[in-house]
Order: sequence, then structure tokens, then C-alpha cells
Amino acid sequence: MAASRGSAQLAEEYRMWTNTAGKTVEATLVSVDAVAKTLKIKMKDGREFDVEIAKLSPADFEYAKARYAAMQAAPATAPAVAMPATPAGTPPATTPPATPPATPKGGAKTAAVVKKPAPPRPAIAVVPLAKFKAPVVNDYLGGIKGRPRMIHNAAEWAALKAQIAADPVLAKMLETLKASGDDLVQDPALTRINGDTGGEGPKAVYRIGLMGALHYCDGDLKWQQKGIDELLAFTDKVSFRDWHPDLMDNVTDMVVAVALGYDWFRAGLNNEQAATIRTCLAEKGIGALIAHLEGEEIPESAKGVSGGQTGTKKGPPPKAPVKGQAKPDVGKLPPDSKQMAAASALLLSAICLVDDDPATAKKAADAAAKVFGKGIVRFAPAGVWPEGLQAGETVMDYVAMVSSSLKAASGKDLNISLLEGIPQFNTARMHMMGPSGQTFNFGDAKSATSVRPWVATWLCGVAGNPGIRAVAAGGKMPVTAAYFGQVGHFIYYNPHAAGDGTADTMDYAQPGGFVATSRSGWGKDDYFIAVKGGENEDTTAQLDIGSFVMEAGGQRWGIELGTEGDRVPGAEIKPGADRTKRFQLYLENTKGQNTLVIDGNDQEQDAKAAVLLGSSTPERGSAVVDMTKAYSKPAKDVHRGVMVVRGEKPYVVMQDDLFMKNTGTIVWSMHTKAEVVADGKAAKLTQGGKTLVATIVAPASATFKLTEPPEAANEQARDLIKEKVHVLQAEIPGSKGAQSLCITFALDEAPAHTPTPVATWGAKK
Repeated sequence: MAASRGSAQLAEEYRMWTNTAGKTVEATLVSVDAVAKTLKIKMKDGREFDVEIAKLSPADFEYAKARYAAMQAAPATAPAVAMPATPAGTPPATTPPATPPATPKGGAKTAAVVKKPAPPRPAIAVVPLAKFKAPVVNDYLGGIKGRPRMIHNAAEWAALKAQIAADPVLAKMLETLKASGDDLVQDPALTRINGDTGGEGPKAVYRIGLMGALHYCDGDLKWQQKGIDELLAFTDKVSFRDWHPDLMDNVTDMVVAVALGYDWFRAGLNNEQAATIRTCLAEKGIGALIAHLEGEEIPESAKGVSGGQTGTKKGPPPKAPVKGQAKPDVGKLPPDSKQMAAASALLLSAICLVDDDPATAKKAADAAAKVFGKGIVRFAPAGVWPEGLQAGETVMDYVAMVSSSLKAASGKDLNISLLEGIPQFNTARMHMMGPSGQTFNFGDAKSATSVRPWVATWLCGVAGNPGIRAVAAGGKMPVTAAYFGQVGHFIYYNPHAAGDGTADTMDYAQPGGFVATSRSGWGKDDYFIAVKGGENEDTTAQLDIGSFVMEAGGQRWGIELGTEGDRVPGAEIKPGADRTKRFQLYLENTKGQNTLVIDGNDQEQDAKAAVLLGSSTPERGSAVVDMTKAYSKPAKDVHRGVMVVRGEKPYVVMQDDLFMKNTGTIVWSMHTKAEVVADGKAAKLTQGGKTLVATIVAPASATFKLTEPPEAANEQARDLIKEKVHVLQAEIPGSKGAQSLCITFALDEAPAHTPTPVATWGAKK
């Protein structure tokens, strides 16, 4: 039987092809012969070759399949035939969520499947930190016009709606949103929850976000009506006597929800309703947030006892501030994630109200500008928010709304989206996720998961896809959902997020940055290590410079403990609080981290540390963090190096080089939930059916020991013993002068490794 061919006149698309033997060639697909199970490829010099489908790499097979489908959709020169099934013996190509789908440069691992390649990344002009001038009030409020203008203007909503018919993924997202919306329409409007939980704000953002997206992209009037019903409930003195004014994060989200709702549903409000909403936004929200940011007393209007409202609580009047008393901590430290969120909410309210209530808008923007400008620069230089990835995603969520709203309202975002550190955040975020899908959850992160993944979709639209998987339609959301969720992916949807990206490297170590990572590949069983520098004086910082997490074989072996319980004395961060009480807690001080403890002492509370150097080659990736200031009293030149050696038998190296000023004891720690047997210079960790071997290569005086975390200090504290946390430690007693502690980690058996000074691991960039 004659071979059937399929081809079409599409624009030639040259790419690197890799066969199962690892050989590569740059060529474009010409045709597919399903009977002979071959494809014809053409090189740039015009030569053509037939390639057996069975010898394609998994990534090339899936690419050819997708490309062939496109060829069949175009005017064809022969009857259509189907691509054969995956060749027998071809290994499945899978990746965990949010990991790059193709082999990066400098790597030797087989790629994961590329289902639909993302477009090439756009050429962008990143604004260097040194050339960035923080915007002032007039910058934020100048040139704003038209409605809607929050996140999208009318033309942008129309363009998004127009994509739905041509994009199956976007169409599926809309169907899911409609199903979620139908459930929400049947649910009563949100009301204030009594008590101190303050959980209405995130739910309000979800409800307004969902109704707004459906209103503009589906058009059924029920979405607008439900959005208005929710908006009127948020601003009703019975449903919400206040927005929990003492809880800045809840007020922040209520302000965001009302600002978005007022703009998106303004056409459906009468003048009286609009005026009530504006008054409520100013009194219950804007006034409270300004007070929080400036260290002032919360105004009575935010407590529901002015402006025609009556409070339900009786008691003595609030104490007047002492004359001449300094405002605690205001302006002394860089803004943290909660302050940045509050400042962003004020900017959003200012953009929303600038023409309807210019005085309130100016007041909000003035207070916000002082904080936002100081905070936005904290992503520089490497795209890592100092408080951690979860806090960074939170900040970026609000930054995305501010940037998008400024562009929609005035055509420019004042270089916010292109400021050094902002475009890099997506790349840093990708590298800070291990093969297991867990993040590097240092600091006060409450878990090891991504909290607002839609920021990656927005950032793909800014700087292209750095190597993450294509965004997909998720399942129906519950009426109790919080924040944007699938709504965020839908609103920020763009071609770069709609396709799978290809990473440039398996390593991330930018000198001057806070975090460095390295891995042996992008598969779920590959080796991964991430280490941090940081600033111990940050409001929510732990004394954790040098802390790390490590994965191999699909298991996380070295774990970050996260934060202590909110109700534990000393754990909560308040302006002016004595932070030394915080560091009496095991989870907050140095002993509760995966780092060094010298002579039993914590790190210096004002210490700063950054990545000193990094190196990436096909054979290995490495980075060094300068921890000297964290241990300035007992030691000098304290450098922590991490390395992943790639190849057929990959392994991880951690090495600490330092100079002890006097004789003392160095203790290296790694917290783990694995079962551990420590014996001299070797330790075996077992977990999930896998075995990890830790080996002390040097010095001769160092030995392993297994310890347990201390018992919980009170009933509210986390019980690490019940959580089955163990502590693997390496101890060097009687240390003096130059010291080098080198430990290797490998699955099943110890590697042969010869240590070298970390200063020689790579050149400064």
C-alpha cells in the first residue's frame, strides 16, 4: 500500500530536533508519512532527511504531532491522515506543575513534552534600579479617563472577549467561570463575619472579580446585577458596619473589591448608590489604610460610628495619642508585603475615584506613593521578594492590578512593570519551585505552595514565558473561594502564558540576589537545592540566612519549617514590638533553620547576606552565599556553597568555608521528616520508598548526629515532634582558624567527590 502523506504550506518553523541518541539538528518539518512511520525534515541549506518517528525525543514527537495538526488545518495537498500513537518504548514525558517543559541550555536531561510552544519572548527594556524615579501623586493621577479602567478598559475587555471564539482554552475557562458564577448567583450576598477573623476581604475580591469578568466577556445581565448586589452589600451599614479596621489586610481587600466593583458596574448604579459607595470606600477603607500606613489612630468613621452610621460596641472613647510620641517603626524599615498591599489598594481606589471624588483620590494616592515607591524596588535585582515567594506573589498580585489599571486608564504604568526585578520575578518564581511542585518557603511562609499563580500569567504578558507550563482551564470554584483564582488567569490571559515555555538554564544565581537554586533536570525525580541570603532586620524575617531546602527522587528531604502559630506570644509582628521576643521561638531563631549555629548563638539580627557568585555549565550548577555578617562575632569570611553535579549519577554538594576567630563549635543542621540513621560520617535518610545518603567529605573531625526539635512552648505553639520533624546535624568541635565542612547527598550510594574551596566554584558575573 502506498504511503500516505500530509503536508501544508505553512511558514517554515526551524527548531532544534533531538533523537533518542542525543544527536541534534536544526530543521523544519516538511511532511509526515504515517504508514512508514517517518517524517521528513529540511535543514536551512535545503537538504531533506527522513527520520523514524520511534527515534524522536518525547518533546520532538509532541511538537511534530502539534505541527502536523496545524498543517492539516491549512490547505493541504493530500488527504489527511492521523499521526501514529506514541512509539512503543518511548518514555512518558511528565513534569510537575509550573516546571519548564523543555530542555534548557546547559542541561543534559531529556525535555518534558512541549504541547504548544509559547511565542518567543519579547525584547523589553528593563529599567535599572538606579534610573527609576518613584512616581508621585500627580504621576499616578495624571491622564486618567474613561470607564471601565480598572485592570482593563473597554477596548481591552472587548479584545479579550474576541479571543474566546478562537482559543479553546480561553473558551473552556469562560465555561468554568460561568458554572462558578451560576453557583454564586444563587448564594446570598456576602456579610460581615463577627469575631476577629476578618476573612471577608479575599472573598469579596473573588466575587467582584468573577462577576466583572463574566459581565464583560459573557454579557448576561445577571452577572452585572449580582455584582451590584454584592457591591451594595459591602457598603451597607447593616451588612457591614465596618471592614474590621484593625486588620489591615482585610481592609486592603475590601478596598480593592469595592474599587473594582465601582468601576466595572458604575453604569448600573444610580447616583445615590454611587455616592453611598464612594462615602463608604473613603470612610471604612481609605481612612483606615492611611492610618495603618502612617501609624495613626484608626478614624472613628472606619469603625462605623460616623457618617450616619451607628456602632454596636459601647465603651470608653479611644485614647488620644501622647503628645510628641514617635510613631512606632513608621518609615524606619522598608515596606513589608502587607504595607505594599495596602498602598496598592489606595492607588487602585485613587485611580477609581479621581474624577468622581478628586480630593479623596489625591489623599489616597499621596499616602500610597510614599510607601509604594519604597517597596516596589525591593524585587531588585533578581526578582526575589525578601520575605519569601508567597509574600512576593501577594505583592505582585496587587502590583499587577495597579500596573494594568494605570495602563488601561492613562496608557502608561510609569515603568512599574519594567522596573528591575519585576520582569525577573517570573523566572525566579519558576526556579524557586522544586520538582515536587513545592516552593522554597523560607521566612514566615505558612506553606510550601504557590498562593497566587495567576501573577505568572500576567508576567508572561509583560516579559514572555521564562519556561513555565501553559495555563490551563481549571475546575469550578466554590462560592467560598478567595482572591482571583481562575479569574486571574482569564483576565490576564495572553499568548505567552497560553503556550509552554523553554527555560534558559537549570540554575538561578544572580550576584546581589537573595536566593540561589540549582537542579539536575526538570523532571519530578530530579535533584534540587535552593539556598537563601536575606535581611534579618526585615519585619517578618527569621534568623535564617543560609537556610536551604533540598529534593531528590520526588521527595523533599531538607524542609523549611515555616512560621510559628499566630497566637504564640512574640510571634505576631506589630509596629514597635520587641523583636527579641520573636527570636526566642525555635521556629524563628537560628536553631530552627537549615543553617549554621556557632557556639550556640543566633545570627546577628541586623545581618544582611546575598549571593556572591554563581556558575552554570552542562556538567554542574553552583552558587555561593556570603553569610559573613550573620556570624561577624565568632567568624569571618563565612561562605556557603551549594552545587548540583549533573550527569548519569547526579548528586548535591553543600560546603561551608569560614575562618573561626577563636576556638568554638560549629553545628550544621538540616530539618527533615525522613527517618534518619546517623553513623559517624554517614547518614541514611528514608522517605517515600527512597533512600538518600548524606556523607561528610571533610573535615576529619566532623560527625553526624540526630537530634529532635524542642517540645512546644505552649498549647498554641506548633508541636514539631507530633509533626515528625527530625534534625540531622553535623558538628565540628574545637574549631579554630580556617574550616571547610563539605557534605554530599545522593540517592542510594555516596558519590566520589573531591572538595575545592567555594571561592573557586565560579567567577563573579
